[in-house]
Amino acid sequence: MLNLHDRGFSLIELLVTMVVFAILAAMAAPSLMQYSENMKTLAQAESFYSSVQQARAEAIRRNVPVELVLTDQPPVPTSVDTNGLTANGPNWIVRQLSDSPPSTAHTFIEGKSGAEGSGRAVGNSSVVISAGATSIRFNASGALVGGRVDVDFTQSGASCAPAGPARCLRVVAMPGGQVSLCDPAANGSGDSRTCPV
Repeated sequence: MLNLHDRGFSLIELLVTMVVFAILAAMAAPSLMQYSENMKTLAQAESFYSSVQQARAEAIRRNVPVELVLTDQPPVPTSVDTNGLTANGPNWIVRQLSDSPPSTAHTFIEGKSGAEGSGRAVGNSSVVISAGATSIRFNASGALVGGRVDVDFTQSGASCAPAGPARCLRVVAMPGGQVSLCDPAANGSGDSRTCPV
């Protein structure tokens, strides 16, 4: 005789379980996609922050001015003397300035593509860079030449928190040479993510 406790799932029970799982997956998909975009923004902002720190360290180590420039050109040594500088450039190059002015030749140190590590083709990143200047230049003692430079990392087509779901970030270079990675939406007292004023 068949015991009711030894039976498996009925077809109806299996279908109900699959429908519930599909509904939960559909509800979670937008959050997972936004999380993925936020991680791409964080990765690109951290990479840029590291490059700015490297530019400052190289200026001190080499005892010459070094700058990080935003460009729409490929970030390769042949582009080191590029005229394609733009405050919204998706790529950046760290370069040493010429030792003998008026020569405009530069020495290539490092180049990074903004789409690097994003899983997208070069020049097709969902992260948008917007800077207050086309370059961040450090003198031989590691101090910033010129005033403060803010570089914002936002997401194409998404509003930044708190108004929207996107987690936007900012890299700030201060006149003394200090560089910080911060969250412009953070404004709590004692919050370490708050941008310097």
